[in-house]
Formats: sequence, C-alpha cells, structure tokens
Amino acid sequence: MNSATLPLLRAPHRLAFLPGLLAGALLLLAWLGELVMRQAAVGHALAVPPTLAHGFLMLYGIFPFFMAGFVLTAGPRWLSVDGPRLAEAAPVPALMTLGLSLWLAGLWFGQPWLLTGTLLYMAGLGWLALLLIRLIRRSQVDDTLHARLVALAFLVGLVGLACAAYWLATGDARGWLWMRDLALWGCLLPVFVTVSHRMIPFFTASALPGRAAWRPRSWLFATLGGLWLHGLLSIVGWSTLLPDAVLTVLSACALWRWHLKASLTVPLLAMLHLAFAWLPVAFFLYVLHGLTGLSTLAPLHALTTGFCLTMLLGFASRVMLGHSGQPLTASPGLRRLYTLAQVLALVRVAADLVPAAFTPWLYLIAAAGWLVVFAGWARRFVPVLLRPRADGRPG
Repeated sequence: MNSATLPLLRAPHRLAFLPGLLAGALLLLAWLGELVMRQAAVGHALAVPPTLAHGFLMLYGIFPFFMAGFVLTAGPRWLSVDGPRLAEAAPVPALMTLGLSLWLAGLWFGQPWLLTGTLLYMAGLGWLALLLIRLIRRSQVDDTLHARLVALAFLVGLVGLACAAYWLATGDARGWLWMRDLALWGCLLPVFVTVSHRMIPFFTASALPGRAAWRPRSWLFATLGGLWLHGLLSIVGWSTLLPDAVLTVLSACALWRWHLKASLTVPLLAMLHLAFAWLPVAFFLYVLHGLTGLSTLAPLHALTTGFCLTMLLGFASRVMLGHSGQPLTASPGLRRLYTLAQVLALVRVAADLVPAAFTPWLYLIAAAGWLVVFAGWARRFVPVLLRPRADGRPG
C-alpha cells in the first residue's frame, strides 16, 4: 500500500504519534506493575535498577515521539517550506520504536540489548535533528528562531543519550545523572518552552480577539538561559536557587501576560494554559528546596507530570484534531481525561511531600491513574490516526 491508500502514511504526525500513544500506555503499565510488585515485596531481577530505568524511559520513551510528530508537521509551516517526504520522515519513528523495543527487552536480556537500543534511539533522534536542520537551511523566512532552538535542544538530547550509552557500557552512574539533567533541562523543557512561546500566544490571540500575542524574544532567551543554567549547576552539584527564583518570576509573568483567566472560556485553549501554570509552581518548589531542603522529587514531578505530560495532552490532541479534519474543540471525554491528568499531577507531587507511610500508595494511585489517562487517550485518537481526514483533505 502507498500513502494514497493507507491513512497512517499520509502525514508525519500519524507515523510518530501512533507509537507514542502505544509506548506511553505500555510504559505506564510496566511502571504500575513494578510498583505493585514492590508493594507486595515480590523480588525480580532487571539488568538495571527499576528507578534508573524509570528515569530514562519517562524522559526518552514517550515525549520524543510526539516532539517528532509535531516538529515534522508544524516545522515546515513555521519555515514556509515543503515538509519531508514519507521516505525521509519514516526512519525517525521507526528507529526510535525499534530502539525503545530493544531497550525494554534489555531489561531482561541484559546490557548489550540496552546499549543497542540506546544507539538505535540515538539514530532516530539524530535523524529528526538532521531533518529539522535541513528544513531550516532551505527556509527563506526571516524568523527561524524557534526552529533553530528546537534543533539545538534535539542535539543536546543526543548528548544525553550518549551519556546514557556511557552509563550502560561502563556502569558509571554519573552517566545516568548527566543523561537526566541533559534530557530534562537541555532538551525536553527547552522544546516545550520554545513551542509554548510560539504557539500559546498565537492560539490565544486567534481564540480571544482583542488580546495581543505577547511573545518577546527577551523572555524566551532569559527562560532558556535559566533552564540551561539549572541543568549545568545540577550536573556540577551546585545550588540552583538563583536560576530557579528567576524562572519562577519569568514563568508567572508569561502565565499572566498570556491571559490564563480568559482562556478558561475555551476548553482546548485552557488545556495549554493550565499546563503552563505548572511551571511557576515547579520552579517555586525548587526555590523551597534551595531554602529549606524540600525533596527535589516534588518539583521534578511538578515539571514532568504537571507541566510536560498535561501540555503533551493539550498540544498533541490539538494536532490530531486539526490534522484529521475535526473541529478544534475539546469533547467532554477529552476534558474529563485532562481533568484527571491534572488531579494525578497533584497526587504525584503530593506523594513526595506527605509522610513516608502514605507515599507508596499515592505512587500506585498516580501510576494507575496515568495508565487510565493514556489508555483513554489512545482509545480516543488511535482510530483517528488510522483513518482518513474527516474533511477529505490530504494529510
């Protein structure tokens, strides 16, 4: 079958979002199983400690699929160039899916599988970075800033994967720590913040007439600088209090200037704003950590489950609705899933703040709930990815 007869092959976001949805549900199911066995005191041996595997898989196992689908769809529009052909785009999700599959198998079969999976995943992310760089070089538009910053973040993500490969090859846990900070502060958060800076003001101005799109470059540079500085200070083991305080103010300022309150009248738009609201919360928790010694897990999960996962739900749902020819509205079912996601983010953060006796149970509740969210999200959108656009247009 060719792209004219198989809907999955008609647009890059279809090829990347489908394995992302399935991988998210699979990884959350596996993590829930791990937590259940831990609570039941059932022993089992994995090639790497479960908490280290969880850290790697939550950073690299879900988000890059959706970043690939979004960038290969929105990137050409940003840059006013033709998008990559199917033969050019398909290796990205193919290599990432194969790499992730080998990584998961390697948890039982050993280090060679883990290392091979990491290298294949690197090839997929590297291919994605190369495609985006080629689009940028072909572009004639004046403003390529956001695309260049996303490409830079992908390159940092590749360095993070190289650190993971070093960790797996040598057993040196410093490689895992470097991977964690590079992946989160150098890749994942910069991509989400850069895309938010470009798209949230645009969507807000479109949905709420009379409100200007506020997106100064100075805010973007300052915020990305704060993220990179936090990551570097964390790598060398120094206090991150100063960048955390600055990031708290910057993210709160953007939340206000982007009209959070007004966005609540448009549910699909509100999903993006409410996700972004987790940023000042997370950075403030990091400030409290610097001042009082509060656990770093609470702000970390405010970033990953609060900001990144709920923002993923908002942005990816919008892409799948818009590029399937469906109305850009949040159905009651989607709103319920998103509300549950927000509640679960609160539960996951609370798990790191309450007395230790309650923590394992809150972990289980959060993991089970996120599995329900991803399973429900996949149930809603996998059929959308597998059938032609509702409006009959190409894509």
